[in-house]
Amino acid sequence: MTKFILVRHGQSKANECGYLVGNTEAPLSPKGEKQAKAVSEYILKAYKVDVIYSSPLMRACNTVKGVADELNLPINTENKLTEFNFGKWEGLTLEEIKNNFDDGYSKWARDPGVFIPDGGESMAQLQTRVVEKLKEIGKKEDGKTVLIGSHSSVIRAFQCYIQGLPLTKMKNTPWVVNGSIAEINFDGEDFYIVKYGFDGHLINL
Repeated sequence: MTKFILVRHGQSKANECGYLVGNTEAPLSPKGEKQAKAVSEYILKAYKVDVIYSSPLMRACNTVKGVADELNLPINTENKLTEFNFGKWEGLTLEEIKNNFDDGYSKWARDPGVFIPDGGESMAQLQTRVVEKLKEIGKKEDGKTVLIGSHSSVIRAFQCYIQGLPLTKMKNTPWVVNGSIAEINFDGEDFYIVKYGFDGHLINL
C-alpha cells in the first residue's frame, strides 16, 4: 500500500489578486506562506513522509519545501502533476475573461469539467496525465508515504476518477482550499480516499 498526501498549494499572489493561472508561475502570497508553514508542521506531526513529489510550479514546490527541508528530502518535480492549462485565459481576471471570452466563460462556468478554454487543455487530458503519473509513482514507491505538492484542479479531477464520477460532475465536487490535504491510499490497482479537503491545521489562519 502506498499512501499519498496531496496538498493544495498555499494561497498564491494570483489567488489573492483574483486572476487565473494554471501553467503560469505565481509566488505564494504572505498568507500562502503562512499556510505552507502550517501544513508542513501538521504533516511532520501526522505522517512519516518517505518521499516528496510536486508539480514543478513554485507555488506547489514552496508549499512542501518546509517538509523537504526538515527531513532533508529532495522534491522530485513532475510535469504531469502541474495545474490545468487555461490557454489564452492564463493571467486574466474573471472579469477580463467575461469581457473577452464571454461565450466561453459562460460554458466554463456551467461545466468546468468539460469545457476547453481557447488554446488550453481539457479536464480529461489533465485527469489522464495525473492518474497515469500517480499510478506510476504509487508502484515505484510501494509501501511508502508520498507527499505531493499539488493544485485544485488536479485534486478535484483525481477525486472524480477515484469515485467513478464523470467530469460533468466535477462542478459539484467539494472545493479544496489553499493548504488543505487529501489523503489517498493506493493498493497497486485502485485508489481509496481516506480524507479529502482536510484543513483543520489552518483554523487559526
